[in-house]
Amino acid sequence: MNLNAAKRWIGPGVGILLVAYLLWRMPWAEALRTLAQVRLRWWLPALALGALGVWFRALRLHWVLGSPKPLLGVWRSVALGYLAGLVLPAGGGELVKLRTLMKARSLDILHAGSAVTLDRLFDLAGLALGLALLGGLQALPGPVGTLLRVMGILLLFTGLLLVLFLARGKAYVTRLSLSLSHRPWLAGKMGRMGALLNETEHLRARRTWIRLLLLQLFITAFEVFTTSIALKALSFTVPLPPWVGLQVLMFSAIGFALPLLPGAAGSLQVAYLLALRPFGVPVPQAPAFSLLAHLGHVLVVIGHGGLAFLMGPDARITAKAELP
Repeated sequence: MNLNAAKRWIGPGVGILLVAYLLWRMPWAEALRTLAQVRLRWWLPALALGALGVWFRALRLHWVLGSPKPLLGVWRSVALGYLAGLVLPAGGGELVKLRTLMKARSLDILHAGSAVTLDRLFDLAGLALGLALLGGLQALPGPVGTLLRVMGILLLFTGLLLVLFLARGKAYVTRLSLSLSHRPWLAGKMGRMGALLNETEHLRARRTWIRLLLLQLFITAFEVFTTSIALKALSFTVPLPPWVGLQVLMFSAIGFALPLLPGAAGSLQVAYLLALRPFGVPVPQAPAFSLLAHLGHVLVVIGHGGLAFLMGPDARITAKAELP
């Protein structure tokens, strides 16, 4: 096995070990008994809100593209990307979304890739904001808290750079790149950022970037609300603070950002456990919620992806071409 092939197996290998550890250490029998008491009057509305959230993310990518074409084509690419993420490891769903978007909008790889990259940067900005708020609401626990605080600072810095670059445009990035000529590596990074902004200059010209930032704030708040509703589906034996939905959402976002296995299996369960355990949630209840939340994600993704297959034959062909 050559070095590149070995690198491709590192992530899935770590994910398999993580899942094996969870299966061995977690009291899944008790967790399943807890799941049997799920309150559908809360879980079903959370599912409906989660399904609506996919449309908001499709709208964000639609605005990033700045095309007068209908939203439906962008929604198909987002839905098929999520669906492929359930079966492809290491973020393979993003590649399917990219290829489907190129097909739906007749875009080249640079334009579509720049739009998808910028769209993901807004997710990072939302994560940075959430972690910054968490740091102000509570003392995050131990080494995990230290790691999250550092991550929050880095992501907040990234978000500020994103706002600055969008507000000032490519000319500002070009000047910054020239001023860093004594640091070729950093200047090269700035140059690539300039190429990305060149493909999205319409956002600055129409002040669309302001609407995008407001939309990202709305998406973050909406997903916190949805997570808070989902948490009510289980009867936890300890009181939870008002901001528990924010903490669970931020930790799960980190879990989704580390898709070691298809569907973020393993990393997502660990994220939910780390989010709930500091509040004293008993061990059987924390993995029970992780299973419930993951099941809800799978159902929402299959629903959107299945509808995208039925409504878009061209998108279906493109997505199939990406699957092994």
